Amino acid sequence: MSSLPVTESEAYPEDRLLNLRREAQDLPSSPGVYLMADKNKEIIYVGKAKVLPRRVSSYFQKTGLTPRISLMVSLVDSFEYVVTATEKEALILESSLIKKHRPRFNVIFRDDKSYPSLRLNQKEDYPYLEIVHRPVKDGSVIFGPFPSVGSLRETVRLVNRLFPLRKCRRPEVKKAVRPCLNYQLGRCAGPCRPEMTKEEYRSIADEVRLFFKGQSKEIKDSLTGGMKEAAERLDFETAAKLRDRLRDLEKTLERQVVAKAGGGDRDVWGLAERGGLAQAAVLLIRDGIVIGCQPVWAEGQETAGLVLLSLLTQFYGRGNFIPAEIWLPGSLSDEDRDNLAGWLKTLSSEVTVTKARGGDGRKIQVMAEENAQAALEERLEKILSTRGVMVELKARLGLDIIPRRIECFDLAHIQGQAPVAGLVVMEEGDFKKDAYRRFKIKTAKGGDDYGGLREVIQRRFQPDKDPTKWARPDLLLIDGGRGQLSAVTAAFEELGVKPPPLAGIAKDRTEGGPDRIFLPGRKNPVDFKPGAAGLMILARLRDEAHRYCRSYHHLLRSKDMLQSLFDGLKNLGPVRKKALIARFVSLEELAQAPDADILAVAPLTPPVLNELRKRVANLLAGTIPRAPGDAEQNEEGGD
Repeated sequence: MSSLPVTESEAYPEDRLLNLRREAQDLPSSPGVYLMADKNKEIIYVGKAKVLPRRVSSYFQKTGLTPRISLMVSLVDSFEYVVTATEKEALILESSLIKKHRPRFNVIFRDDKSYPSLRLNQKEDYPYLEIVHRPVKDGSVIFGPFPSVGSLRETVRLVNRLFPLRKCRRPEVKKAVRPCLNYQLGRCAGPCRPEMTKEEYRSIADEVRLFFKGQSKEIKDSLTGGMKEAAERLDFETAAKLRDRLRDLEKTLERQVVAKAGGGDRDVWGLAERGGLAQAAVLLIRDGIVIGCQPVWAEGQETAGLVLLSLLTQFYGRGNFIPAEIWLPGSLSDEDRDNLAGWLKTLSSEVTVTKARGGDGRKIQVMAEENAQAALEERLEKILSTRGVMVELKARLGLDIIPRRIECFDLAHIQGQAPVAGLVVMEEGDFKKDAYRRFKIKTAKGGDDYGGLREVIQRRFQPDKDPTKWARPDLLLIDGGRGQLSAVTAAFEELGVKPPPLAGIAKDRTEGGPDRIFLPGRKNPVDFKPGAAGLMILARLRDEAHRYCRSYHHLLRSKDMLQSLFDGLKNLGPVRKKALIARFVSLEELAQAPDADILAVAPLTPPVLNELRKRVANLLAGTIPRAPGDAEQNEEGGD
């Protein structure tokens, strides 16, 4: 890697541009990657080039640049470059460098959550469906990914209504004392019953697999055949159940609107752009059926082809499922498409990257583009509704950019017991709950708020954190005042990491007074008018962080109480105790659980079960003393 700093006088912008252009023209005439840096040596842009001198020198001209690129060039102090043998190697290197540096002027893939799938474990004698976010290759059947947890849960409800798979997670199904309520309601086939065989249950699991593959005819034939066989042997109750399932399936298939795409797995991409925002949408087609549309968005301003190429490399480079075919709009050049296909084949040997062809193919492509456009309109509407507030925060807090992502920390404990911290995230004015994080305070002593803050800041902002999972915030808000901000600043200094913009929020010491916002190095709070929108949104963040942190704190304390509750009970060893704590997360849940659920986790004798019930009732009634300080509910962690 070579670095080319600007050495000539920068009294006039044209002199600086001329110097940069000359340096760029002296680069090797080969493919490669270039990295633009500002005066603080922070990487602000990463790009690839087929011919380095031609591409890099094109930035340093007086006209013909977009406003965003003009701003980027005005901040460039030096640039580095890496020569590669081929353009495909440049594409791979560019993707890894963008992931590493997260440059502010690049097209950055912002949808940093993992998408859920359904898993049917074929190794189980009596398999059940479970939701997984990062499926592993262990022989299980995986359905998905699905575009959202909401759509996935709706699918699970549908499948559970049509196919009575078990809902319990018992490792030994046949050891259950009696069938659960789901069996009584007809929602479970009852594998715990002695008469339910593995083969009979497996046939239901096979029907689920056929349902997700879109092979409805095979399911209907199977149900019809089973119904006739049951009727012939005069088992009319079973025949009636199969008849009802067949009727429900036919009604579902009549209502279900799916788009057939010729079989196989493929992703179909659409792209929409406006005002420096790029919004993509990918139709997820599995076994020839569109199972959902996943929105994918980015920040950055480039040509449509570069936006799409950058999105694709970041999307598939982070471990997302790579189907056999990927259909792209025409905004990507043939050369870039070939480079992308070559790179994808290093991740998945069987993949084809192509344009949509034919009448049906074009209809599906248009569907993806319409979804991208609809998602863009929704984003623009949301941004416009919160932009004024964020502009106010930028001005009042002296930020360099309008804050898009804001994170907030809060701590909680009761007289030093069970200290925890919570991190909540807001993006574009909305809480991003899949990015929330919880921390147990491990090293700081109980009650040491400053030490707890230093610990969680160092754990959150470690330099080796994966930037695709831990995006850097545009503003970090701390629940507290000047003391807490000093502790956070010290934590970043110890880490050797440049902190994001910091602010602290503290309650006014006078009753009913407005919240006060503090900045590092500033004695007096920021001058916000009472009821200002910017102050209100920061208060919302603080309140959400407080709620999230308190709920985690209460969960841990409840588990501690459960732990002490089980101590001293006869015939209750560490294995059964651990199983009970894992199954019941609170005293209330344990108190409401039927005997069958408790015995399914830990087979207790009747006297031990009665003693357990008595202890739970006494503890909930308050006759057993709780942990010190519990009556005050004095969660600490703010100013």
